Amino acid sequence: MSTAESKRNRLCVARLVTEAMSPVVLIVFVTLIVALHSAGRVRGLVLGLVVIFFAGGLPYGLVLIGVRRGQLTDHHISRREQRPRIMAIALASVAVGLLVLRWLDAPHALFALVAAIVAGLAVTLAITSFWKISIHAAAAAGTVASLAILVSPWWLFLVPLVVLTGWARVAIRDHTPAQVSVGAIVGATVAAGVLWLVA
Repeated sequence: MSTAESKRNRLCVARLVTEAMSPVVLIVFVTLIVALHSAGRVRGLVLGLVVIFFAGGLPYGLVLIGVRRGQLTDHHISRREQRPRIMAIALASVAVGLLVLRWLDAPHALFALVAAIVAGLAVTLAITSFWKISIHAAAAAGTVASLAILVSPWWLFLVPLVVLTGWARVAIRDHTPAQVSVGAIVGATVAAGVLWLVA
């Protein structure tokens, strides 16, 4: 295999990892697991869908509309200056979702998860205002930390996926190693901190 082919294959894998480990995918994944674990099948699914709408569906839908209208460059919002506005909207949407969960008397674990998402968004929004942090890495690390605390420590076996996500973001040159490292540290620290305080 030539060097050019090897580079192409590496970029292809990195793009696949970037899509598979995108924040919206991880929100769906972690929400459904925590919701089903804490509330059972039927109620867990209903509550999970509520969270997914406010934390993933609505913000991501607005991102896609922004891309279609030419207001955003891509669905990963690669340009730092485009991030604060959409992240502020996402933060407001998730905060509303948190209130809805309170109204629905959701299980404490699910409420704590959404509180951690709110805190994670707030911190990454603050950092993104002056430096381009990797939200992919933050979401991946936050997901692993949340599952390990709220469901089972066995979920820590997913830590290599955080490393893989960081590698992918660097490989396609959307982030530097420092940006993915800080993203992972922020994601894990904020999630763990909020869950230990709230859960």
